[in-house]
Amino acid sequence: MIRRVASLLLLLACLAVVPPVWGEELPLLDRMLERFDALDHYTTLLDSEGEDGRNRIIYTYKKPGYIRMDFIRPHKGARLIYNPHENTVSLRPFATRLLTLTLAPDNRLITDPKGHTVDRSDIGALIRSAQRYGREGTVTRLPPESVGTHLCPRILVEGKQVTYLLWVHPELQLPIKVVKLFANGNRETVFLRNLVVDGPLDSAVFEP
Repeated sequence: MIRRVASLLLLLACLAVVPPVWGEELPLLDRMLERFDALDHYTTLLDSEGEDGRNRIIYTYKKPGYIRMDFIRPHKGARLIYNPHENTVSLRPFATRLLTLTLAPDNRLITDPKGHTVDRSDIGALIRSAQRYGREGTVTRLPPESVGTHLCPRILVEGKQVTYLLWVHPELQLPIKVVKLFANGNRETVFLRNLVVDGPLDSAVFEP
């Protein structure tokens, strides 16, 4: 999913550390993971941009790990559903029902060049990845910044190979914008637009 690293790092070096966002009873990433663990499902428009171009996907997640992706760009009309109990992916590559494929989640047809797989694509997996890099490096709170209509707390996670910038929804306490910087200079930016947690959800949404 997602260069100009030198200018961004210069900007970050000028930013001051701000007070804790939600109090000091839990580290911020732990608090975010706690919030994720408490939810049942969510829906969002994933809007990402990186070296592979722009992607727009309607993404629906439900515990214990059901995932549905409805593709807008690229592959408009394609649909992918992951079933955690069967550990299989149902892929309908076209808008019509003429062809449906059953694949393993690590099948190369549905794995991106960086090795991302559908079964580890949810917000919880993102937070755990940031925690892992934070443990080997540093986690810093930055001044808040607006994303759309929300004034969002920000977190900088600097690891040895990857750096994350997270903009966190002030009420949902979940990330709604992520910038991921790689040691080789590559960059990914992902927006989780219109994030709705535990809203109405059709029980048939994860049926192939």
